[in-house]
Amino acid sequence: MRNPDELDEIIGEYEKGRMDRRTFIKKAVAMGLTLSSATAFLSTSGRMVRDAFAQTPPAGKPVNITVGYFPSWVGGWSGVVIRHRELWKKYLPAGSKVDWDVHVVGAPVANNLLAGKLQIGYLGDAPGMIATTKRNIADLRIVEFNMFTNTGQMCACLLVRNDAPQFKNSDEAIKWLDGKKIGVSGKGSCGDRFVSGLVKKYNLKAEIQYLDPTIVKTSLQSKKIDAAQSFQPHVAQIMNGGFARIAFTGTKWDWQEGNVILMRKDFIDAYPDAAKGWIKADIEALQFMLKNPLETVKMVAQDLPGFSLKDLWMALYGKYPDNLESKENNAIAQVGFDKNVMDYINEAFTFLHSIGATTINKPLPGAIYTDLVNQAVKEMNVKIPLGYFKGRPASEFKG
Repeated sequence: MRNPDELDEIIGEYEKGRMDRRTFIKKAVAMGLTLSSATAFLSTSGRMVRDAFAQTPPAGKPVNITVGYFPSWVGGWSGVVIRHRELWKKYLPAGSKVDWDVHVVGAPVANNLLAGKLQIGYLGDAPGMIATTKRNIADLRIVEFNMFTNTGQMCACLLVRNDAPQFKNSDEAIKWLDGKKIGVSGKGSCGDRFVSGLVKKYNLKAEIQYLDPTIVKTSLQSKKIDAAQSFQPHVAQIMNGGFARIAFTGTKWDWQEGNVILMRKDFIDAYPDAAKGWIKADIEALQFMLKNPLETVKMVAQDLPGFSLKDLWMALYGKYPDNLESKENNAIAQVGFDKNVMDYINEAFTFLHSIGATTINKPLPGAIYTDLVNQAVKEMNVKIPLGYFKGRPASEFKG
């Protein structure tokens, strides 16, 4: 059965007079709606037919779980959508209950997964990979790579103070960084990998300071640091607030980064139907995000005080300035583990080991747990990646 949002599209076409009665019924039935429900819509108003289209919760043992995410990172936004649209009710066994553990940074999500306080968590790729190496504490598996980018426009963003020179290109900006104080959002993070790579590649003499993303803003504003790496939506908030400007992203180097969903292995083993169902819910959430930018950021705003709708919209859907050598796609609704993702994971493990963040230089056996996502993709009959979050001009924001 297909996504109900697809049904909304044909309902809209019918309501606007762009589709006749027979075509509507034919398409609705083809999408999984019963003939009686499709016909009933024609004598009703509104979108009650959508409720008839809703999928019956799958069979299986009901679960009582807690899910963690941090909305101050765009990689966790599909979790936000699942929560606010209650998509989990559609895909988890009937009678299930979900509680939510929401934070402003990712470390508590990882810690609570390891402590058994969470069964599912959304994390940036680097901390997610590190968490899977701690099997002496708990067995955590990466079950989905929900967000990915090869443009570096999620995390690999380098900001400079407003009084920095106006650079003609990234090469000039990199030379200027020599001898400067650079803030980085966490050791072993995606940002650490990016800045450490630049320092090594260009033989920079720079003072690296590991700072909380909220401290990055105030440190740039108070001129305690010269530059900083940060991630979205913090970058958009800093730019819109006039605290600093962005000098370049990882686009020049086709920089890769993303977000992962982790599950405890004991949860997967005890409740395989619910584990797979969660991934299906995440797939539908990503489909919603691709089609509904403003509705998505309105949900995120409920979980993230202090960020304007424009900050949030620009973070994922906004176009980067032309002078940054940016690319059209900010991020990819990835979901599965193709060769590009697996090559990236192996490369990231090598880096994490090189800086002492992990004791191993490759994933533990089964740490990249592909069974659930492969089954979900097949049963939902979707093609991955699901789509691309393309940068749009600021004029398109209508908040």
